Amino acid sequence: MIRTALILLTISLSLGAEEKWTPLFDGKSTKGWEPRAKVDSFKAVDGELHLFSKVNVWVVSDLQMGDFVVETEVKIPLDYKGFNSGLGFRLIGDKGKPKGYQCEIDRGKPAGVYGIGMGGWLFPKGAEQTAAYQKASKGLFKPEEWNHFRVEAKGPRIRTWLNGKLIAELKHQQSLKGRFGIQHHGKGGTVKFRHLRARELK
Repeated sequence: MIRTALILLTISLSLGAEEKWTPLFDGKSTKGWEPRAKVDSFKAVDGELHLFSKVNVWVVSDLQMGDFVVETEVKIPLDYKGFNSGLGFRLIGDKGKPKGYQCEIDRGKPAGVYGIGMGGWLFPKGAEQTAAYQKASKGLFKPEEWNHFRVEAKGPRIRTWLNGKLIAELKHQQSLKGRFGIQHHGKGGTVKFRHLRARELK
C-alpha cells in the first residue's frame, strides 16, 4: 500500500514538473514585451494581445529559453491580403530587428520555419519537401478563426504544429537560445494573440 502510494506520488510530481508553463502574457497588460520599431497600437484587450502596424515590426519578450515548447492561438485580420504574422523564438539582438527563427503565421506557409537573418526559408525547402508540406498543411489554417500554433525546440531539432498536426521538422543550430517574439508584417490590420505560454524542456 505504501509502495503504491509512493509510486503514484512520484508520477504526480513528474507530471506536474513536466507541465509547468510560464505565461508570456499576463492577460491584462503588455508588461514584458518591447516593440523593436514604431507601432500604431500594441495593447491588451479582453485577455488578448492586439498588434496593429503599417510597417513590418517585431515585439520581443523579456523571457529567454533554450530548449522549450511554446504555443499560442492567433487570429489574423479578415482582410489579410498581403499580410502575415509570425511567432519568433530563439531571437537574439538587443535592438532593432532580431535574428532567429520564426514560425510563419499566414495562409501561404502556415507553421513553416523562416530564418530571420539566417538564410530565409528553412522549411519547407526544395520542391519535394514543399510538395509534402503543402499536402500536410492544406486546409488546416482557418483565416477567420483562432488557429493554434505550437513550436518545440530541443538542441538543433525544431518542430512545429498547426491546429494539432505536426507540420515542420528540421535541424538547425545557428541560434540555440534567445527570446520569444510576435510579428506584424503587413500594411495594416490587427493581429490578435491569446493563450501565449512556454515551458522549458529538460
